[in-house]
Amino acid sequence: MSTLEKKKAKDEKSQDINLKKLKKEKEVSEEKLKLIEASIKGLEITKEDLKATMPVERIVTKEDLSKDQRAVLELEFEDSLPKWVKAPWMYIKPKKNVDVESWLQSWSAIVLDYSRVFVIHIINVNELRTEYPFKNKKLSKRLTIEQVREIIDQLVQQNIAKWLDEKTRTRARIYWKNNEEWADDLLGFMIDTGRVVEIHSLYDITQLEEKWSSLPADDLIIVCEMLVERKVARWLNKEKTIIQFEADKVF
Repeated sequence: MSTLEKKKAKDEKSQDINLKKLKKEKEVSEEKLKLIEASIKGLEITKEDLKATMPVERIVTKEDLSKDQRAVLELEFEDSLPKWVKAPWMYIKPKKNVDVESWLQSWSAIVLDYSRVFVIHIINVNELRTEYPFKNKKLSKRLTIEQVREIIDQLVQQNIAKWLDEKTRTRARIYWKNNEEWADDLLGFMIDTGRVVEIHSLYDITQLEEKWSSLPADDLIIVCEMLVERKVARWLNKEKTIIQFEADKVF
């Protein structure tokens, strides 16, 4: 037997031992185990089987919060608002170019705070216009759609946001925390809760009710890939939907 064949046989034996250990310790569901086993053996995985491990896309809005949660967060948000939200003139875009930049910066900071406080990753322009202070009932003032788009454009220019639909500019991804920070948070949560010794599918991660659980699927994959690149986690299937944290490397 050649050196290469010996190494391959050794690797396969190691994988078998790991699979038996997983079965014994019940750290992984039968569904995930089946995918891991199929991946190791180079077998085809059905779309239905794979679907059960994929992240769930959730567009979170304030309405998804409980009444009590919403009340607490609304108070936190309102406390952070500057006094100028009570000024009618702030709902009118300045005519002088020198003042426009300041106006855009002021409003874009509020959009960022709004997204952060309510843990919203994707903003809908039409929905945002119905929320305070973008709509101020006491002043009978409301930002126009075009004004909101310009405000988000300001965040796009700062690489804090990106339009998800360039043509209509209706939905925007707001990066009130970057993916590197989300990777730190995700790893920290797994360590603090002891889940770092478990195996997770991307679906599992979206069900944990943490701030990163509702990240768009593409970003969640990027976050997990960052942890793999740091060598504190590894993908267990070639489709990259099941991840295992390297517990011995994070303690």
